[in-house]
Amino acid sequence: MSFKDTKIYQEAFEEGRLEGLRQSVPRLLDLALTIEQVAEGLGLTINQVQNAKLYHDGIQIGERRAKLKLIPTLLKFGVTVEQVAEAFDFSVEEVRQVTQSQP
Repeated sequence: MSFKDTKIYQEAFEEGRLEGLRQSVPRLLDLALTIEQVAEGLGLTINQVQNAKLYHDGIQIGERRAKLKLIPTLLKFGVTVEQVAEAFDFSVEEVRQVTQSQP
């Protein structure tokens, strides 16, 4: 039995393949391809493409929320509004809005 035939290898390979698809699907959809075109091109079902898109969107929402939650702490440590905006790829106005909405 070769290493490629082991269960560990097969599971790791499949996990890597799925992660690659999760990253590829949103990029392809951003290129104005339809869900059907992406599914056909990658050999996936439409449902799989939709799930990959939802997964990607959920990750982005979570990352944004985490950044927003960090803003007040960073400002308390002396990081400027402009520096926070640049680091998190937000506008200065977005950072200011977060600070104004804090109690």
